[in-house]
Amino acid sequence: MKPERISVLSGFSFFCFKKSRRYIILFPYTVKEANAPLQPTLLFLNRNTLFKKGDTVAQYSRKLKKGFRWFYKFDYDCKMYSSKCIFLSQKDAKKAETKRYDEVSKSISNPDKKPSMSLLTLIESRLDYLKVKKSENYYKATKSYFKLLLTELGKDCLIAAISKQHINTFLLARSEEYQKRGRDNYRVNAMLRAYKALFNYGIQQLDLHLTNPCIGLGLYSIKKKLKYIPTDKEIQQVLDMCDEEEKVLIEFVQETGCRISEAMRFTDTDINGENIVLYTRKSKNSDLTPRVVPAPKVLDKLMPLKKNCKIFGRWKTHPKFLEDKIKKLKQPRRWNWHNLRHRYASILSKQGRPLFEIMMLLGHNNLSTTQKYLQLLG
Repeated sequence: MKPERISVLSGFSFFCFKKSRRYIILFPYTVKEANAPLQPTLLFLNRNTLFKKGDTVAQYSRKLKKGFRWFYKFDYDCKMYSSKCIFLSQKDAKKAETKRYDEVSKSISNPDKKPSMSLLTLIESRLDYLKVKKSENYYKATKSYFKLLLTELGKDCLIAAISKQHINTFLLARSEEYQKRGRDNYRVNAMLRAYKALFNYGIQQLDLHLTNPCIGLGLYSIKKKLKYIPTDKEIQQVLDMCDEEEKVLIEFVQETGCRISEAMRFTDTDINGENIVLYTRKSKNSDLTPRVVPAPKVLDKLMPLKKNCKIFGRWKTHPKFLEDKIKKLKQPRRWNWHNLRHRYASILSKQGRPLFEIMMLLGHNNLSTTQKYLQLLG
């Protein structure tokens, strides 16, 4: 395959085999020696190799449905910069690359020049990202935390003007306010995580050259509480108020320890003899992760099953009847679907099941999460 020279660097030439996307740097090999035989000293680099500061990379073409388009890609200070495949010619791509390269070079060469983006602009960009990538509840909670920060610092506040002291003073005030109300610091810690993620988003996604003002701020102390485990009597009181379908759903969650979202996804095709397959999505837009658990006895009450249908198709969204019935019963402690999951884990622990087995049955990624679920039952 014949290499094509795509750029000339100081002291050597830079070639690229387009099909294999491998770069070859020849030492020494200048433009004047273009017709000279190749020197035996070669350095092969793949497309993921980090180049030295100041190196330039050529423009590439890509065949799309609407024809060929060009894009650029270069490395500066061990960080890769690239464009979308939108340029009609190599000349346009080269021009855009030169402009972008100059911008990056100036911003890194002049670190005292702070970004002029406002806090409001950064927050709006972050919220647009969260709306697509995260759950609705996470989006709404984060939006409320950002609103408090904007109220404190002002919508016209520039990112460069925000210091660690500003964030720390704001969070201390919130913590004192919540303590006066008799509330713990769970929300304050959630705010700190949201603000830290906000500035990291600006640094990583928007290429803002700034220091995260939340770095170094520790989490606030909290009073950790055990998840309430409902008693057999409390569960039976709820079951006595339910119809047959509602009873089956409660017993299904009890016997499998599943998340309620997993029960809502459960279909007849997920039954495999003595086992069933449950699918969970750890975050919005993430892949569904399967796990195998023993089939619960309550499935016998549902036979025969409709083919290619959700077992609990009566509910299109999160079922609310459990919380409503507990409220009507005026039980001393409120509990929900997730409390049944904690109960399931604690029963397995009482039976002497290994911790790793419990982790697999619950669908956790690490043992530390599983340990938080286990409690001693009377």
